[in-house]
Amino acid sequence: MVALRRLLLLGGSGRLGSHLRRAAGDDLRVAVAAPSRDELDLETASQEELDSLVGSGLYDVVLNCSAIALVDRCETERALADRINGVVPGMLATAAAKADVPFVHISTDYVFGGEAAPVGPFAETTPVGPAQYYGVTKAAGEEAVLAVPGRRTVARVSWLFGDGATPFQDYVLARARSLSEVPLLDQASRPTWLPGLSLWLLNLAAALQEGAFAPNILHPAGGPAATRHEWARAILDAHGLADVPTVPQTVESAPLAPRPKDTRLDARRTDAWIEATWGATLPDWREMVERAAR
Repeated sequence: MVALRRLLLLGGSGRLGSHLRRAAGDDLRVAVAAPSRDELDLETASQEELDSLVGSGLYDVVLNCSAIALVDRCETERALADRINGVVPGMLATAAAKADVPFVHISTDYVFGGEAAPVGPFAETTPVGPAQYYGVTKAAGEEAVLAVPGRRTVARVSWLFGDGATPFQDYVLARARSLSEVPLLDQASRPTWLPGLSLWLLNLAAALQEGAFAPNILHPAGGPAATRHEWARAILDAHGLADVPTVPQTVESAPLAPRPKDTRLDARRTDAWIEATWGATLPDWREMVERAAR
C-alpha cells in the first residue's frame, strides 16, 4: 500500500466509516480526521464551510461515507434524505475540486432495482433506476458528484457485513435455532466483507493521492453475486447447520419502502481496471463467512 498521509473521512461513525477508521488505525501511515456531528453538521453546513475545511491544506484525499441509509426513514424524512444523500455529496465534490484534492463518494446498489432497471447484473455504465426514495436520493448524490469537474470517483457498495456488523448473519442463525428454518425474501445482490472493503478504499485513496487515474464509477466486489438464500446457505453450512432449510418469507405487511429483487452489481470493468493498475482485490465473501465461523 502506498503511504496515505492525511484522509478526511465524512460519516466516520457509520458501519463502513467505523471499519475504515479501524483499518486506518492498523496502519500508522494513515492519519484520519473524522469530524463528529458537533464538529461538522452536514445538515446545515454551507458551501463556504466545506470549502474552508477541505481547502485547509490538511488533507490529501476526501472520502464521503455519510448517508441516511435506513430506507424506510428516507420515505418519512425526505428533506433530510435529499440533503445528506443528494445535495451534500455535490457540495463536498465541489469543495474538493476547488482544493484540487481527490474525492471518493460511497454510493449503493440500491440506485438500481426499480421499474426502469429491474433486473441485473448492472454495469458501472448502466443508467440508474431506483425502487424507493433512498435509491432516488443516492442516485441524485451520484449525479451531483459526477457533474463536478475534477478528480472524483463514485464507489457503489452492497450487502455489507463484517466484524460487529452482521445483522443478516444474526438473523439467519437466530431463525435457524428458533424455527429450524430460515424465511428469506427473494433478493439478489453482492455480499461485501467490510474489513476488506475498508482496506480496498484506503488503497484507492492512496493511489489517488499519488496521482493515479480512477474511473468515474467503481463496483468493488469480492466473490460472486448471490441470492439471500445462497448467502444464508453459506452461513448455515459454515456454522454446522447444513440440515436447516431456507424457505420463502411471507411478508404480512409491505415495508414502507420497496425492496428491490435484483441489485446485482457487474464488477467486470472495475476488476479489469484494478488488475491493470494497482491490483488490490477484495477477498471472496464466501471465504470470509467461513473464516468468521471458525
